[in-house]
Amino acid sequence: MQTEGMVHALHTIHDLLKPGGVLIDIHPGADRPEIHVCTPSGAQFAGYLEESDDFAEYRQAQAALDQAVGAGVFSAQHRGRFAFVMHALSPQALRDYLSENWHDAVLRPDVVGKIEALFAGPPAGEEVTVTEKVNIARLRRRA
Repeated sequence: MQTEGMVHALHTIHDLLKPGGVLIDIHPGADRPEIHVCTPSGAQFAGYLEESDDFAEYRQAQAALDQAVGAGVFSAQHRGRFAFVMHALSPQALRDYLSENWHDAVLRPDVVGKIEALFAGPPAGEEVTVTEKVNIARLRRRA
């Protein structure tokens, strides 16, 4: 979706909210998610998850929110970030999840190799984590 479409959606939400109503926006940030392999001796960095579109839709979502706040449609009451962590019990489980649920996700061959090497041990990997930085904002509808 283009930024203009997202801005239009925010104007539509504005019209549906009563004056003073609140919109909670949650969307991933444009930072590449970090991949770690957890072993008995601790988490080992394996690389980053990439996207075929370089996370463009997340930057567009943030730009649309910033535009709506800048135009006075909403006032930003709070903005923050939190980590959303996905867990997979094996490299194959991670690949299966991504192919079923995150269609534009890209695991580079060097990252896959590092994940598999860390699972081969010693100490053998116990799980793979993908940590996404997620933006959250509370926006109040202006009259």
